[in-house]
Amino acid sequence: MAKLIGLLGEKGGSGKSSLAHLIAHGLGSLPHAIDAVVIVTDPLDEVPKINRRYFVADGRDHGKLPGMLKQLDQRDDLVIIVDGAAGRVAIDEALNKLADLILIPFTGAYHDAVRAVRHLERLPGAVAVPNRWPTHPAAKTHANKLLSMLPADRLLNPVPAIGKITDLLNPTEYSRAATALSRPGQSFSLEVLHRMKVHPFDLKKRA
Repeated sequence: MAKLIGLLGEKGGSGKSSLAHLIAHGLGSLPHAIDAVVIVTDPLDEVPKINRRYFVADGRDHGKLPGMLKQLDQRDDLVIIVDGAAGRVAIDEALNKLADLILIPFTGAYHDAVRAVRHLERLPGAVAVPNRWPTHPAAKTHANKLLSMLPADRLLNPVPAIGKITDLLNPTEYSRAATALSRPGQSFSLEVLHRMKVHPFDLKKRA
C-alpha cells in the first residue's frame, strides 16, 4: 500500500499547496529518489503538465477522487500527497480516515493558530506545521508564544519562510528553482517520513 499524506485546513493562504509540493519535491530529490504524487483538489487551481521530480494529478473532480486514491494505493513504493482545498470539510473528514498522516499548516498569526487548534480537536490524528515561521529573533520569539497553544506532541518543527518555494507551483519557474529547493525539500520530507515512522528505504523501488 502507498503512504497517504493529507494537507488540510479551512483557510486559504496557510501554505498547504506549497508544502505539499515541497514534500514531493524533497522525496524526488533524495539520493535514492522516492516516487511521489501531489493530488490537486482545489477547483480553482491549475494542473500544468511539466517535467518535475514528482508527479501531479488532477483531483479537482471530487467525485473521482476515491477511485484515483484506490488506484494509486496499489503501489507500495509511492507517497501520495493530497493538497486539500480550503473549506472542504467533507474531504477533510474522508482523508482523516484514510491518511497515514494529516498535516495542518498554520502561520505565525494568532487567528491561524486558533484555527489549527480547532483542526487538531476535530481531526484526532492530525499534526500541525508552523509554516513561514519568522527567523528574525524578535519576530520569532513573538511567534513562538503561539506554539504553547498547541500540544507539543502534535507539532512538527517550524518551517521557515523559504525563498522561491512558490516557484514549485509555477510551470515556467520550476526548473530554475528545483536545485535551490532540493535541500529544504529533503529536510522537510524526511521529517514527515519520520513522523509516519517510515524509513526512506522502505519506499525504495524494487528491482
